[in-house]
Amino acid sequence: MMTVLHAAASLLIGFLLLTFTGNSVCRRILIHTGLQKARDDLLKASAPDKGEVVQDPASVTPGAGAWIGGLERMLIAVGLITGAWEILAAVIALKTVARFKEIDQQIHAEYFLVGSLFSIVWAFGVSHAWRLYDASVGPDLLGLITRAIA
Repeated sequence: MMTVLHAAASLLIGFLLLTFTGNSVCRRILIHTGLQKARDDLLKASAPDKGEVVQDPASVTPGAGAWIGGLERMLIAVGLITGAWEILAAVIALKTVARFKEIDQQIHAEYFLVGSLFSIVWAFGVSHAWRLYDASVGPDLLGLITRAIA
């Protein structure tokens, strides 16, 4: 019973680090680099009224970017933990296709690249930390899953 609770707790913490914490830190990095302000200024400047902010195409649905970022980091983490590198390639390809038209402007391209690269680095870090924890202190959940599949 304790092993199940330990495994559930480590998965929950990994999930929280990949999603909510990852979104928060990524947002702070974009603000710190000035890319968020530059992108907001560009959107404001392209407004027909020049005072009204044009809606960011990526945020037509409120919170969609946060959901996409969290899911992206979880998929990358699953791929890294299981050794399925093709998941990383698929996530990058999907993101590029989805934002292809936006990347025409330099600020959008830089915003996209910084956000995407940070997400990948964050997923690498969380995945690596989770694997180390699971193998050394944790319940060896990955080993249990591997043995169950084999």
